[in-house]
Amino acid sequence: MALASNSPRENIESKISYQQGWMGSFSVIIAGDEVRTGKPSPEIFLEAAKRLNVKPSSCLVIEDSLPGVTAGKAAGMEVVAVPSIPKSHLYTEADEVINSLLDLQPELWGLPPFEDWMEGALPIEPWHIGGPVVKGFGRGSKVLGIPTANLSTKGYSALLSEHPSGVYFGWAGLSSQGLYKMVMSIGWNPYFNNTEKTIEPWLLHEFDGDFYGEELRLVIVGYIRPEANFSSLESLIAKIHEDRRIAERALDIPMYSQYRDDPYLKGSSL
Repeated sequence: MALASNSPRENIESKISYQQGWMGSFSVIIAGDEVRTGKPSPEIFLEAAKRLNVKPSSCLVIEDSLPGVTAGKAAGMEVVAVPSIPKSHLYTEADEVINSLLDLQPELWGLPPFEDWMEGALPIEPWHIGGPVVKGFGRGSKVLGIPTANLSTKGYSALLSEHPSGVYFGWAGLSSQGLYKMVMSIGWNPYFNNTEKTIEPWLLHEFDGDFYGEELRLVIVGYIRPEANFSSLESLIAKIHEDRRIAERALDIPMYSQYRDDPYLKGSSL
């Protein structure tokens, strides 16, 4: 595996040093100051293939920039784009465009699949979010038959920008009621044409009433799928229930169930 960047080597090594073990993940590292022309020129990718001793046509490029996608295709390589800007329609040169690296399926490109996936779920570095339950769009119970406990995104724009839209799962602590399994969507819900990114957790329990205003704390421990649009309301509802089944099974696995005891769920500060 190679890392090819337009940045000078000093900058690359400085950035990678913050991620323990990353340097050892790459057989080859090529910096922008080691080639005559950077991306969108294909030179840096062709040099990477040369040093790896493989044909360019056997290489898969994963790129976040438009110049990088252009460079990869000009080198005769297959390219998966993970757009760094929210305009995926501009990445038409790429062989595939995905929302985040969480959605990369190496087996589609003749590579070994990731071994992390289990029961349709992918473990992620746990993260936390909480606040009072707020009124949403009024469609959870009325339209979908799925009552969500919405959280305000106010004050969380930086945190949400770190996590791609999609369906996640974890544990929920409700101040007056206890701990519950939960599955949630983060994103724009394209079927309903949302104009803002929302957080919509579904606590997997039958409640007698609503709990607007109560403190809800979440620890998110896994990922299920990217956000998607649907051709019908029925297909959307079916997919949400499939997400529920995946989350319920996954949260019984020790790697996920251990987070039921996370102090944050019971009101401790991070």
